Amino acid sequence: MAGRISFGLLLRLSLRSLFGHRIKVLIVGSLLAFGTFLLVFGTTLLANVERAMEASVTGSLTGHIQLLSRDAKDQLAFTGPDAASEQDLGVLHSFAEIKEAALSIPNVKAVVPMGRHVAGPLLGNELDRTLEELQAAMDGGDPATSDRLIRKLRRAIGMLQEDYRLRLDILSNTEEIEEAIADLKTAAADEFWSDFLQDPRPVFDFLDTRIAKLGETATNVFIPFIGTDLDAFTESFESFRMVEGEMVPKGHRGFLFNKTFYEENFKNRIARGIDKIEEARRLDGKTLAEDPALQQSVKQLARFTSYITRELDPDDAQALDASLRRLLPEAEGDLDQKLAAFLELDDENFDQRRAFFYEEIAPKIRLYAVRVGDTFTLRSSTRAGYPKAINLKIYGTFEFKGLERSALASVYCLMDLMSFRDLFGLMTVEKREELDSIREEVGIDALSRAEAEDALFGGSDEEDEPAFAGLDEDSDDAIDIADRVAALTTGAPPTDAAADETFDPDQLDDGTVIHAAVVLEDPTRLDATIASLQALSAERGLGFQALPWNQVTGIVGQLITVVGAVLYITIAIIFLVALVIINNSMVMATMDRVSEIGTMRAIGASRRFVLALFLVETLVLGALASGVGAGAATGLTLFLGEVGLPASSSDFLIFLFGGPALYPSVGWTQLGVGLLAILTVSVISTLYPARIAARTAPVVAMQTKE
Repeated sequence: MAGRISFGLLLRLSLRSLFGHRIKVLIVGSLLAFGTFLLVFGTTLLANVERAMEASVTGSLTGHIQLLSRDAKDQLAFTGPDAASEQDLGVLHSFAEIKEAALSIPNVKAVVPMGRHVAGPLLGNELDRTLEELQAAMDGGDPATSDRLIRKLRRAIGMLQEDYRLRLDILSNTEEIEEAIADLKTAAADEFWSDFLQDPRPVFDFLDTRIAKLGETATNVFIPFIGTDLDAFTESFESFRMVEGEMVPKGHRGFLFNKTFYEENFKNRIARGIDKIEEARRLDGKTLAEDPALQQSVKQLARFTSYITRELDPDDAQALDASLRRLLPEAEGDLDQKLAAFLELDDENFDQRRAFFYEEIAPKIRLYAVRVGDTFTLRSSTRAGYPKAINLKIYGTFEFKGLERSALASVYCLMDLMSFRDLFGLMTVEKREELDSIREEVGIDALSRAEAEDALFGGSDEEDEPAFAGLDEDSDDAIDIADRVAALTTGAPPTDAAADETFDPDQLDDGTVIHAAVVLEDPTRLDATIASLQALSAERGLGFQALPWNQVTGIVGQLITVVGAVLYITIAIIFLVALVIINNSMVMATMDRVSEIGTMRAIGASRRFVLALFLVETLVLGALASGVGAGAATGLTLFLGEVGLPASSSDFLIFLFGGPALYPSVGWTQLGVGLLAILTVSVISTLYPARIAARTAPVVAMQTKE
């Protein structure tokens, strides 16, 4: 009972004291409330951002864990400068064994083979494509299409003549330009085409070897992609969804473009510019009248009218000219000038002219350099440095739900694993057996890369040493060298897989891969699962290491760490300032209450009672202030959970938030930690002045001030 009465007395005295010192309560309470708000809201927001980014990364690129060879010399990174450079990651030699072992761990849901690589597509210019279409039309016996394409070619040649005449007046190297002008004059002449239908070969040869190269060179694009088991990838990464076309059929070779990458790099430049302006107006609420970046984009569009005019045949050019005259009767000049006037966009005419573009212009031009359904050639180099090219059909485009506008989530396209192995120089069991058979037939042993030149071209000083000794025949160098030497020996060049070649899906798990994604049933058990995988690798000698998603993300994972560090440092500084201010406020308040303390001591209050009184005052103030701060933080979090915290058009924020907006939820752990931290800071800051008050002698405290 006495204990309860004493606490009640302490509480009443504390409340009376707080009401009696309103200025101190206001200053200290405001600091405590603001500190609580910042701590609770900041840590809650950071936890939500980390969860959102984890979902973005693990659902689109890495899985929760990446398995990588222990022999890797470089750090695996999916984004940032490290991802742009060549990485020596070694190989996982027996993926089937690794997959089986990993799936034996209860929390592992799926294991997906992967390999990152970059290749350049072989893209011709518009003249190249028109020549190919003309050849196909003639082979197919389509005279109407052939006639249209011939007229299109002759129109393009006439436009090139004008360009090269202008170059002759500007550039100093006139000899080469004059030669080009002479070739264009030959190709533009009627007599050049007079016997085309009877004997097209000379015309094709001349156009292909002398004229096509004069056209505008296709933009060099390097395509980053992931070679993988496409079916396993789409099943394991739940945010994946097809946009256009179809999924690559099981057991077929094929390629899928990331939609954003495809639009950005392969769509007609004017069409893409109009699309980006439309997205900024519709999704970000921007206007052409007020946004300088959009105004600059409009100015640039008029410079690229040739991306339309050079793709038109004469009939389409005439029809478009007539349509533009009706739309813009005041516009004068040739078709390029009318198009430049058409592309003078503003907020009033944008919707009308965008609709006109897609209704009247887009059907007349090639909207994409390569289209869904086309077969294109990808060229790269193997791990041993040998050039390699493969033909693949483009089956469709895809995106990751919620990350449609994020370039960070749109870095990689997808290729089937069998084609990736061919392009990168990795082997299936079947291919290895085939090469072993060739080696045996032509008498080729293993060869180190350093000895390749001597083996191919002579020059070795050791006559008796086997030509291909010294290299592990499972290595990529040995495979590439043996493949090419076998080709030279037999007289047949190495052949790449055909675009329509099929394979047994069971082969996907056979052979080597670069790394593999592990998708978990319960991501909260990440660390325990990594430990289990590491132990399993060591126990069975599988030779892999398990890395968490945030370690292989690259610069994105580093940025979230920096954001968290900045937040916690900011909170620590505010807490330090609050600690000093509260401490000073309490010392001043203690000095003002010396006589009051002396009176309490004189009537029997112990030092412990005085100390307890000050601490209870602080706890009451801390509880009230932190409650206000925590309530404000919770209210703001709930509000943002409803309306969302927009990422605007920032690519990094879209990826960080897992979509165009972050919808945070209240973190009860962060709420509890915030309240406890504030109360702890309050008590610590009160200890020194409370001890001063408790040690004040009654006789001194009660002396009247002179």
